[in-house]
Amino acid sequence: MRPPRLYTLTKSVAAVAISLGVLTSASGAFAAQNHANVGKHSTSVKVQGTVVSNDSARHTLVVALPSGAVVTLRFPGVHHVAVGSHVWVRVIKLADGTYRASALHVNARAHVVHLHATVVAKSGGSVELSSGGSVFTVAHDTNTHIQVGDVVNVQATVQGGSLDETSMQDVGTSGLIGLAGTLSAVSATSITLNVNDGATTTVAIPASLTLPSTIATGDQVELLVDYSNQTFTLVTIVNDQAAANNASSGVNGSDQNQNSSVEIEGLVTAFGATTLTVQPGEGAAAIDVTIPTTITVAPLTVGDRVHVVANMVGGVLTLESLNVQGSEGSQGSSMTTEAEGSVESVNSGLLVVQPSDQGAPVSFVVPSTLDVSTIAVGDQIHASGEESANVLTLTKFELQGQGN
Repeated sequence: MRPPRLYTLTKSVAAVAISLGVLTSASGAFAAQNHANVGKHSTSVKVQGTVVSNDSARHTLVVALPSGAVVTLRFPGVHHVAVGSHVWVRVIKLADGTYRASALHVNARAHVVHLHATVVAKSGGSVELSSGGSVFTVAHDTNTHIQVGDVVNVQATVQGGSLDETSMQDVGTSGLIGLAGTLSAVSATSITLNVNDGATTTVAIPASLTLPSTIATGDQVELLVDYSNQTFTLVTIVNDQAAANNASSGVNGSDQNQNSSVEIEGLVTAFGATTLTVQPGEGAAAIDVTIPTTITVAPLTVGDRVHVVANMVGGVLTLESLNVQGSEGSQGSSMTTEAEGSVESVNSGLLVVQPSDQGAPVSFVVPSTLDVSTIAVGDQIHASGEESANVLTLTKFELQGQGN
């Protein structure tokens, strides 16, 4: 047997990986490539608005723009900016709809804010609202008839570092809701999320969805959920730090309208006559999208990069449009990664290997062209994959010993 090892051979992105000190981890190579993508493909713009929430755990500020739209601004560290502060910030948009921020300036204080959001929960004298990739609290009159899933226009005053609603108008409903918070519990059928200083939300896990093996209790995570029949059902989940590093793959719920639509940027991992599976970046759960008979999709190849718009129809995420942006082989920056060690988890869509040198686990997306049914948890394996456009896809494997 070869000596245990985990190493990465790079092609055109080698200089980037070396300059960031990333030599051995597939997730590190992923992060390096994303920093390169931001510099090459993204444009810095200026955002102005009023801070409505400050989440120190995520290193984010939630800002209401003059239009009422809400955005989440991500920073390298904690920013102690008070709720109600009027700020302008230089930002770069990320694939999940949030923004990487720099050059923060506080130039005034606001006493009134207007915002557009979706109701996540009601408790006591407050309401939890979701918009722009974050969840935040507004003090609220419990006598009104606002319900979870309602899309609302809110006017609030800023008092003592919190928001106090003065009017809340129901303008529609949304079946798809973005959540963010701390993952506090995981079971085979559900997860529990602590959002916004302790409010707890339970989300059901459908049988068709596999949680990423890299996500664990205590992690900061982003979720997209379907709300129907008074139940939240998971559509996808991603590690919040992975989303913060990702400019080219991700899931962006369209919470500025009421048509329950979502945009997905990622790589095709499976394609059939009625279903398309997209991997929206590292640390994220793959998403199955149903292809309706009214839409004809040209043949796709595993590894194709796509931009998908889908709607939730009767509890099923259904394709509305698809744009092929390029294939894995055309990206010009593929990376070969090899990992040797024990199998930590395996299914038809994902293989996770724990290197024998106790380095970080390596996750390989399994294409539909490879049969991994002979692999079991605990097996010793030598796996190879091509990493391109932020996804590491398994190309071959060799079993070296069976587990107990």
